[in-house]
Amino acid sequence: MDSSELGPLSEEFFDALFDFHPTEGAEAGLHAYDPLTGPRDAEAIARYVARLRELGRRLEAVNGETLGPDERLDRELILRRLHGELLWLDEAGVWHRDPRFYAAQLDLSLLILSQHAPPEDRLRSIVRRLESAPSLIEAARANVRNPPRPFVEAALVGYRGLPAFLRGSLSEALSPVGDPALRSRFEAARDAAAAAIEAYAAHLADEVLPGAGGEYALGSDLYRRMNVLLAGVDLPIARLEEIGWAEVERLQTLGESRADQVVPGGGLEAALRALGDDAPSPEAIVETASRDIDGLVRFMEGEGLATLRPGSVEVRAIPAFRRTNFAYIMLPGPFEPENTGFYFIHPADESWSEEETRRFLRRHNRWTILNTSAHEAYPGHYHHFTHINRAPTKAQQLLWAYVTVEGWAHYSEEMAWRRGLADSSPHLGLAVVQDALLRAVRFLSSIGLHAQGMAVEESESLFRTIAFQDPFNARQQALRGTYDPEYLGYTLGKLMILQLREDLARVRGAKFDLRTFHDEFMARGAPPVPWIARHMLSEPGWQPFR
Repeated sequence: MDSSELGPLSEEFFDALFDFHPTEGAEAGLHAYDPLTGPRDAEAIARYVARLRELGRRLEAVNGETLGPDERLDRELILRRLHGELLWLDEAGVWHRDPRFYAAQLDLSLLILSQHAPPEDRLRSIVRRLESAPSLIEAARANVRNPPRPFVEAALVGYRGLPAFLRGSLSEALSPVGDPALRSRFEAARDAAAAAIEAYAAHLADEVLPGAGGEYALGSDLYRRMNVLLAGVDLPIARLEEIGWAEVERLQTLGESRADQVVPGGGLEAALRALGDDAPSPEAIVETASRDIDGLVRFMEGEGLATLRPGSVEVRAIPAFRRTNFAYIMLPGPFEPENTGFYFIHPADESWSEEETRRFLRRHNRWTILNTSAHEAYPGHYHHFTHINRAPTKAQQLLWAYVTVEGWAHYSEEMAWRRGLADSSPHLGLAVVQDALLRAVRFLSSIGLHAQGMAVEESESLFRTIAFQDPFNARQQALRGTYDPEYLGYTLGKLMILQLREDLARVRGAKFDLRTFHDEFMARGAPPVPWIARHMLSEPGWQPFR
């Protein structure tokens, strides 16, 4: 098969992908997918898997020697995503192990926030999604069998919080829509969806959770193949673990060197506690993050760290049903007319006690919020995606690697601090270290939970003792490791980017320029870091951690 087949095959793949994951298409800015949810019954999943296998055979038959550089990368990216879908659905079996798999299509945040269409049109899309919610829940009830207990615990956070969001924040956001018939249809769909979700949450809590005993671990073989396929890294488990502990030791040394500047003679843990003296008020978390965005843009312009693309970031409070992490960002897709990112950050919860609020604010202090904003916005995720969205092909814009996207954002934190963010303050340096220790423990927990028989409680202990997390957050982070084994990608990606930068600086010598390096790194989307390294260095055999 020659290169003329690649274009049609690429479009067939995206049709299949977005038919099954229509919310991904909507997030990319393809708004014909706005009202749709993909089918999740067992027969539909089987049809999708068969369709992917057939497409995979045809893509493998395309003669790579007839392809140009962009076509070769596109084919590689499509096959990588295709085989990744098969890995999670067919081998890891997320659709019958994880109740969260069915909730992903019920996040309506983008349809509320985006201004791509009039409110009435967006409400019609929301109504159609809500009308499909009972069938999604029905599929979850039918398909999920003996899930791992941590999967159920994590799923309950979302399923318990979502009905309140539907009846509260969602209804308030849509209140300006005046069409009585449309409002009536929305209210009926909302109430039916909320009732179905509440019933499923009760089912999970009362009937599934007590006996949930499924295995969450991928096992060492599948875990290693996951890293080969999705991160481009083929290393023995023992070598990966060695890399993780070496990063922990580096960070501890760096932290201790800055701790003495904050609390002389007090040690790292005392210095990290002292950061909490710069805690915001409960009402000021969102405002603090908003000010950070403005300052980070000025910092990027002043330091010339990379080319800034047009766009803006709006900061919002995370809705209750999404509060499993402190912050996340919703990024504009490449086909979105507006280039606005929505940066969500965890507010202080009104239901908390005074002591719970105090602890939360001390942990998420001014310095931590600044480092989080660097990760989520500039020079991290939002800045990165303004480049990814301008990659030369659809595949390069849409098919990015977790290890590269999270690796870049994590790399950006320490890089920005060392380049003078907040005058390279030791306080910010300690926040950088604490967040990096969190990611390093994710790295070790991912390996341990999925390839070494680690229990969730052992992972929690690592988060408490090495990353200095409170018991609640340590539990949340350990639970995430059971269903997100790729979260080793933060540290893995960062370390590979640092190695690439070092190798390129050695090759280019006096001609090496950090701004050029960053722009070149982001120019072809976000394939796995090893692919980027091989092409930037013109070294087909480049390997990380040699």
